[in-house]
Formats: sequence, structure tokens, C-alpha cells
Amino acid sequence: MMLQQFRLVVAGEIGEEQVDRLFDRAGDACVEVVPGGFAEGGPWVAFDRDAPSAADAIVSGVRDLDGAGMVTVSAAADDPLVTLQTIAERVGRPVDAVRSWPLPSPVGPHPRRPVFDWREVSDWLVRHRRYVPPDEEAALHAVTLALQIRALAPRLGRLTPIRSLLYT
Repeated sequence: MMLQQFRLVVAGEIGEEQVDRLFDRAGDACVEVVPGGFAEGGPWVAFDRDAPSAADAIVSGVRDLDGAGMVTVSAAADDPLVTLQTIAERVGRPVDAVRSWPLPSPVGPHPRRPVFDWREVSDWLVRHRRYVPPDEEAALHAVTLALQIRALAPRLGRLTPIRSLLYT
């Protein structure tokens, strides 16, 4: 199991009752609404979920939102700013081991809790053979496409021919 962090964009406004139902289902969710507008096309829910893969985590997040009465419209990457603790969780290594690595410079220096750009750190980890990243971008895109198909399904007569395209 690895820490998977992602956001799910929700259609419409999120009510208090929906938030309560979501938190009953998912203790790793964080609801975000940007005052004066919506991020990435709508309010979103961020997840920090332990799962065997990004796809497993994202799909289970969609199911949690479904159960809370929310409509998910797309999946997006989480905030790219990470701490040493988050890096350790994502790569499945102890924080002390990660702290000893000569990582790229923090983007937000802080004496006790520096902040790093995940893309820079991930690239460094891959170059130094300390991490093989899952294809999170592909999983996010695939889930978003599935959500778009799900939204179109009521307007389609039959989904069987379309489903057959996935298994050729």
C-alpha cells in the first residue's frame, strides 16, 4: 500500500449534509471550495488514501463521493507541494532515510518543515533509481474519461458497443 494523493472535482455546490455523509465514509477527505469561484471548474475534494495503485485510490474516492450524494466530474493531481513526511509516505521509505538523501532544494525553506516540489523530487528519485512512479497521470485521465462516459450514459441507447472498445 502506498499513499495516493489526488483531487476529485464535484458538480454544483456541496451541502453540509453531503459533507457529513462523506466524512462518515472517508476520514481521509478534505473538502475545498475557493471563495468567489471554484477551482478547476468546481469545488473539489482532496484525498490522502493508502491504496495499491492510483487507479484503486481514485475509483474508491469516486465511490465515496457517490455514497455521499455528490457527482464527480473529473479527477486531478493533488497539490505538488510536499514535505519530507509526504515524500516518505509516497515512496514507502522511513522519513529518516528520505532526510539523508540529497534531494532538490526546497521551494519553501523552513528550519523544521521544508516544502518541496513533488515533480522535482519525483524526477530526482527516478534518476537515482530510488522510486518507480506509478502512472498517476494516466489513472487520473482514465477516471475522468470514465466519469464523462457515465454522465453521457443516460443519453445513450446502449453502452455495450462502447464497453466493447475497452476490451479489444
